[in-house]
Amino acid sequence: MPSLLYTLAWALALLDALGRVPLAGQAAGLAVLAFLVWELPRQRGSIRVLFLGMSAAGLLAVGFAAHPVALFLAAWRRGAAYAAFFYALGALRNAAESSPMVRASGRHLVAQPPGRRYAALTIGGHLFGIILSYGAIELFGTMLAGVADPLRRRRMMMAVFRGFATMNCWSPLNIMTVVVSTAVPAAHMGRLIPAAFLLALVMLAIGWWLDRGHGAEPPAPADRGGWLQHLGVVALVGIVWGLADLVGRAFGVSLSVGVTATVPMVGLAWLVVQRQSLPARFAGFARRIPSFRGEATVLGAGGFMGVALGAVLPHGGIAAALGLLPPIAIPLAVPVLLVATGLVGLNPIVVVAILGAAVPNPVTLGVAPDTLAFACMLGWGVGVGMSAMSASALTTARWTETDPWTVTMRWNRVYTACVLAMALLAIAGAQLVLRP
Repeated sequence: MPSLLYTLAWALALLDALGRVPLAGQAAGLAVLAFLVWELPRQRGSIRVLFLGMSAAGLLAVGFAAHPVALFLAAWRRGAAYAAFFYALGALRNAAESSPMVRASGRHLVAQPPGRRYAALTIGGHLFGIILSYGAIELFGTMLAGVADPLRRRRMMMAVFRGFATMNCWSPLNIMTVVVSTAVPAAHMGRLIPAAFLLALVMLAIGWWLDRGHGAEPPAPADRGGWLQHLGVVALVGIVWGLADLVGRAFGVSLSVGVTATVPMVGLAWLVVQRQSLPARFAGFARRIPSFRGEATVLGAGGFMGVALGAVLPHGGIAAALGLLPPIAIPLAVPVLLVATGLVGLNPIVVVAILGAAVPNPVTLGVAPDTLAFACMLGWGVGVGMSAMSASALTTARWTETDPWTVTMRWNRVYTACVLAMALLAIAGAQLVLRP
């Protein structure tokens, strides 16, 4: 039953995005809500509290709306769109986890000599995070479990963690894409993604430079294979991106909708290439769908809360207050806000959704839509690295036998300060170049 509900929500949300079925979005929202309520008793305690808190905040906002039923349905329609995006990524992750190519590529990165080990692992965490989400950290954690030296294991896991967090700045296969493109619909995401990708590479280089101060490491065991074996993973990401862009252009929809539509098909084709038993893999994926409950809660309830709160904001109230600030201060405040809210465990989904509702037309404040979206993208990637409540921090803490606050607040604070400063410089440059 829960697997059917989530699958139905994905299909209805996709039909709604493609404009094929009236009221499909509202039905998708109700299906996601039913899935979350069904799975609530099996949620972790912290996620259960998060769901109840975000739902209560959203319902409180709905109660003050002029048309509460319409707002309730519209808010869960947005939540369903976010949850459907993650469902699609889960289908790709299902195929990736059984791929010999992925595991061979990971083993090769772990076995690099000390001089380039950090660079290899942080790039690996970045690249694998695109197709495996935070499962990339699990993959490398498994491979590094046999490393006896705690400091060495910490450095290697932090390389993976930073690579994954930085991926959130630009990846078209990340929930960031659908949230930012929805919050700032006038922004040209296809134009911003390459620029954010280049800055993400600079962030990875900053992490490598900071790691050099920890001293030399012992050599790793040799691994067969060369760098060419990684081309398969790179090609897979390129294929997904290209197909998603093609669907987006063909149907006149956003890149995120193209991803939601095409990624399950790519996952199916990947299973065929691997010569997997499709009935067995489909059955295994269906059994795994209920385990998506935590991510679906954060995405679905976060989307609901963000839309509901944004809809009842005083018309022009926040925008009028922001109008008192110099235009350049508005995009510069976004990464700082996302880092600060990440420290208290607030998901970027909610923050960006409320920001989009509060600033429906950034041009009136002297800020180009592309600049505001760019600030959200970079701020998202920087903020993830400081959020102790994120799945990536929790997973890294488990594999380094510590707590997530140590991972983010102690081990990652200097890195975060450096990449935040770089992001602010890039956003200031964008504000100067992209004048509305």
